[in-house]
Amino acid sequence: MRGEGGRGSTGEKAIVIGASLAGLCAARVLSDFYDQVTVFERDELPSTPSNRTAVPQGRHVHLLMARGAVEYEGLFPGLLDDMVAAGVPILENRPDCIYFGAAGHVLGTGQTLRDEFTAYVPSRPQLEWQIRRRVAAIANVEIQHRSVARPRFDVDAQRVTGVYLDSDTDEPDFVAADVVVDAAGRGTRLPVWLERWGYQRPTEKTVEVGIGYASHQFRLPEGAIGERVIVVGASRQQPLGLGLLGYEDGTWTLTTFGVAKVEPPRTFPEMVTLAKELLPERISTALDRAEPVGEAAFHRYPTSRWRRYHKLDRFPAGIVPLGDAVASFDPTYGQGMTMTAIQAGHLRRALADGTGKDLAREVNRATAKTTYPVWTMTAIGDLTFHHATAQSPWWFGPVGGLFEQFLGAAETDTVLAEWFLRRFSLLDSLYMVPTAGLVGRAVRHNIRLWRAERRAARSQRRGVLAPR
Repeated sequence: MRGEGGRGSTGEKAIVIGASLAGLCAARVLSDFYDQVTVFERDELPSTPSNRTAVPQGRHVHLLMARGAVEYEGLFPGLLDDMVAAGVPILENRPDCIYFGAAGHVLGTGQTLRDEFTAYVPSRPQLEWQIRRRVAAIANVEIQHRSVARPRFDVDAQRVTGVYLDSDTDEPDFVAADVVVDAAGRGTRLPVWLERWGYQRPTEKTVEVGIGYASHQFRLPEGAIGERVIVVGASRQQPLGLGLLGYEDGTWTLTTFGVAKVEPPRTFPEMVTLAKELLPERISTALDRAEPVGEAAFHRYPTSRWRRYHKLDRFPAGIVPLGDAVASFDPTYGQGMTMTAIQAGHLRRALADGTGKDLAREVNRATAKTTYPVWTMTAIGDLTFHHATAQSPWWFGPVGGLFEQFLGAAETDTVLAEWFLRRFSLLDSLYMVPTAGLVGRAVRHNIRLWRAERRAARSQRRGVLAPR
């Protein structure tokens, strides 16, 4: 029995390295094209929505972008309804449920949005569990608790033909496959394997962000905070930021973070103190009623990395990198899970368009096209506002300055704020390039504001100098 899509067979056997979100999405796609799909995961997988030791970032706040919800629903029909049934908050055209600060500017989205905007707020363990149980239920997919030692490379055929598994004996177990998907995450060893097989390692783009996280779960009385998604990004003047999200079952997570190697608070009272500095009083005072759950969690993310496999002239057949194994984005922007689902869509289209010939090349190129605009946006933001370091073109600086002007106008212009929110959520386009009309609107808005401030200043001076 084939996967849910019921397509024709491309091959007999497919293997996925890692049961990450990328690995699970890959397995779902492969199940429509291969007779048997096996996911090998080295860590134990919980049977409930629980944090995994292999996903240390899972205990920190995660955002499922609006585009991500659409992509995951396309892969797993019914997922969104099931998450809502499990208590996951759904924000339907409710901007008053979102408090969004970027680079020192708070978006003024007002009380309504002109266009349909639906957001879901699952915790990372909830989303991963919902997807994992769906994948496990596919008849021709098997998830095994085994560790992959390395792929097997056939020199004559210049292709990967399966994987060797770690075993208790001197000889590793071999499992043959027509295709292997590397979804091992940021720690992938594919660049090393390529070098051993006589290929070049991919060139890499990196941004040194030096992010440190500290998070704590807690509970609040129902209705204590109206918003469900609260984000305050770091800025030039403030290297600390936070995320405060209300998840399923009434639990909340407060994540504080520091950029450029600035240490975030490490205890819950210290995290609340920072929240009082960064958030309006109506939100921060509610945290006085918080009941902490468990212990604080910590995580470091020193470097964003994009392995540019699409630039290689030669690439072996039979293996495809996916997810963080290709590109890991600054997590403070919350776009990683969505980009993973988009990559899975590239894999589906490449398989549907042919018989798997040049599969890796097709997926690598498609991934590069969607990675470029998002990578560029986050890199400009990090270099402009987060004191990050990287090799970058000269125009990053001016573009960052223009965006700061745009965000300043978006504080009080609801049209600009909505445009930014939708583009940041990757909903309308992956490119965050405003039209000439929107740029003009922002310029005119800022000029009016500047003139109003000058008039107010002159009036104040006249009042001070007036005779008593």
